[in-house]
Amino acid sequence: MKAVRTYNSQLRQSQAEATRERILAAMAELYERDGEAATVRAVAERAGVREITVYRHFPNRDELMKGLWAWLNRKHGVTVGMPETAEQLVAQIAPLFATFGAAPAHVAASLRTPEGVKVRNSLNADRSEAFLTILADIAPDLAPDERRKAAAVLQLLYSAHTWISMREQWGLDDAAAAEAAGWAAEHLIADLRARGSAPIRPGEAGPADKEAQS
Repeated sequence: MKAVRTYNSQLRQSQAEATRERILAAMAELYERDGEAATVRAVAERAGVREITVYRHFPNRDELMKGLWAWLNRKHGVTVGMPETAEQLVAQIAPLFATFGAAPAHVAASLRTPEGVKVRNSLNADRSEAFLTILADIAPDLAPDERRKAAAVLQLLYSAHTWISMREQWGLDDAAAAEAAGWAAEHLIADLRARGSAPIRPGEAGPADKEAQS
């Protein structure tokens, strides 16, 4: 009997995942054609499900848009997530930029279309938390406002904004852009580890820099 219950549970889960996939595929088709005008009702019709089924998977439009962008990321191979440590941040820049290079149109749309910007902005809280956690580990003596400045710079290096700027303005390929961003991140992280509580501002060297200058 237990085996039957397990089978039924797995079957329901598999069916739910297949339904979610149909909903997201339908949303992708409609969104490419209609943009923001794509409605939940139209998505339900295209996916062959009831409108309430869409809402069971995605309680509101913002959740549907986040799901769509994650689905498009997977489809295009943009699967590198947020780093958890400073070492991981540096190590993941190369594979991250490589996935951007594999889907340049999708990445550009995420930066330049109103819909893409909206979805990116919906991840701001998670993004900020990830990089501030790294800063708390490598620079525990920095004041909170100073950590936020440093986190912002490191996050920018680990982003599609940096990748696309190096690609379009400087003609760097994915590997060269990743080397440059990784080099900058390594130097910033080394400075932050040795900085103590010195503020993040021009001319305010950390202990390691002061010793090198003396």
